[in-house]
Amino acid sequence: MTYGPPPFGPPPGAVYHPHHQQYAPAPYMMDPRIPTRVVVCDSAQPLWSSVDLKQSGHHSYPPQHYAPLPHGYFPAPVPQYKPRPSMHPVHASGNVSNNRSQPRSQVMSVSHISDPAAAGFESKRPPAVPQGSRADKIDLTLGHMRRLMSHLPPLLIPAIHLAGTNGKGSVSAILDSILTVAGLRTARYNSPHLIEARDAVRIAGVPPPRSVYDTAVGTIRHIAAQRQIEVSPFELATAAAYYMFATAQPPIDVMIIECGMGGVNDATNVIPHAYNLASALTSVGLDHTTFLGDSIAAIADQKARITVPGGLLVTAPNLAPEALHVAHGIGFQLRAAVIEAGLTTVILEERRPFSLSPFVPPQPVHVRTRIPVIMDGRLVPGEDYVSTRLPLGGQHQLDNLSLALTIVHVLSHDKRALSIQPALARVTPPIMQRGVEATKWEGRCSWLQYKVPGIDRSVPVLVDGAHNADSAKTLRAYINDLGSGIKVHFVISLSASPGKSPESVLRPLLGQGDRVTLVDFTTPVEGMPWVKPSNKDEVRDVVNNLISVEAAVVDQPGVEGLKQILGGVGDDELVVVCGSLYLVADVYRLANSV
Repeated sequence: MTYGPPPFGPPPGAVYHPHHQQYAPAPYMMDPRIPTRVVVCDSAQPLWSSVDLKQSGHHSYPPQHYAPLPHGYFPAPVPQYKPRPSMHPVHASGNVSNNRSQPRSQVMSVSHISDPAAAGFESKRPPAVPQGSRADKIDLTLGHMRRLMSHLPPLLIPAIHLAGTNGKGSVSAILDSILTVAGLRTARYNSPHLIEARDAVRIAGVPPPRSVYDTAVGTIRHIAAQRQIEVSPFELATAAAYYMFATAQPPIDVMIIECGMGGVNDATNVIPHAYNLASALTSVGLDHTTFLGDSIAAIADQKARITVPGGLLVTAPNLAPEALHVAHGIGFQLRAAVIEAGLTTVILEERRPFSLSPFVPPQPVHVRTRIPVIMDGRLVPGEDYVSTRLPLGGQHQLDNLSLALTIVHVLSHDKRALSIQPALARVTPPIMQRGVEATKWEGRCSWLQYKVPGIDRSVPVLVDGAHNADSAKTLRAYINDLGSGIKVHFVISLSASPGKSPESVLRPLLGQGDRVTLVDFTTPVEGMPWVKPSNKDEVRDVVNNLISVEAAVVDQPGVEGLKQILGGVGDDELVVVCGSLYLVADVYRLANSV
């Protein structure tokens, strides 16, 4: 459905197009009353036929209805279509080598359109780091990374690229599990790592051996030194991961890449556009504002611009309205299909209740996720569902599950995606169900038991890398859902981060009656020497202002401090370690050392 010419009148924020004799909504000014449209197309033949889904929850705009762009946003050049080069055939097994097969259709090839500087526009954002040495720095620029990648084996691997503030790791873990169950050989890159740097890299579900990882890092260092390319620690780690993926044997079928803190200028954003299966946007919140912007819209703009021209952007449900509007505007500019994931609902049933003593962890939740109905490569009106049991804890995981299932379901039917990786057709609802139920993601609302040395006693510990206001809020909701009357003992360490105050994290987390102990995580953090704990005295003052119980402070950092704390907790206390994933890593180190 579209709005016709006057006298019918425009929707708010729309612009009249005489050629089409109708109004079209302007990006970033969408009225929620406007019926939305969905598009899935073959990028070589962008017919852009679409259907009206007034209540579908899926959104996109066909590109012929361009409206003037808001000032300050970068329009993409008109893409040029050209065939991909001839490649080796697909193996009989259906697996595809790093030299991919000639697709059934042409794939758009426009280099670096998502980078404003590469598109011919000067970014107004100041440099993320001072001029000079980039060692031990955070650097959100791509010039050095592109130079480095030009000296590495080509990254000719179909990829799913994830950006967002929270949830990227969970979505990647679900995707990885589903694709593995479908028989595809996967590679995954997450950040930050959990215990050691190589944990951020997974090939066929497991981290590479230490020797392999060290060799890859050494190779990148040598190339950077030889070519006189200054690389930041994150660029070094990312390039090492890409080097391992590109040279892996047997070859990788699909890689799942999680952005670091950024998006368009994130070091991960050097994947050739012709191999981008889909981009995805998880939840967007106010985090890393010093680097990304001080509003939800500005941060969403940075993150959603990993979308490639003519490609696919899938957004999580329940996004902040301004983030969703920005995502639509970017898809609008890049002629990309934008699809909003459907909701996941919990199916109520009898489950074994949670218990601290004896310890009975929360049971997987029976859920039902709405997925798009696709016929002949196009979305059509209707509803379909996948029922699964979700082992990941927390209400926030419902949206992450929705996003992951929508991505794999659409890719298993999308002509462009199947031309890049035909083996995606193996993903079916039963495969999705099995993949979800097999998902594991350590350190995120995860449980472990710490055996206290010298006595016959185990302490259940809930660990979560909650480090910002949104993740702290979801962790508190998860704790509250465990039951009433539980005594909560928080063990907290916060990372010092410009633009993020301890109060912003602790206010949604703490409640009256909670017990709080502060401890520093182990430093230096491998590969991230700039990461430091927040000052414990300052954090204690915040705690004292928020709740009536004064926080305890443990001077010994890391494993030794945690050993002291966990050895003295009561049997009736729920111990929650959070505030930084680096402190969570210390818990795993301690548990593994016993």
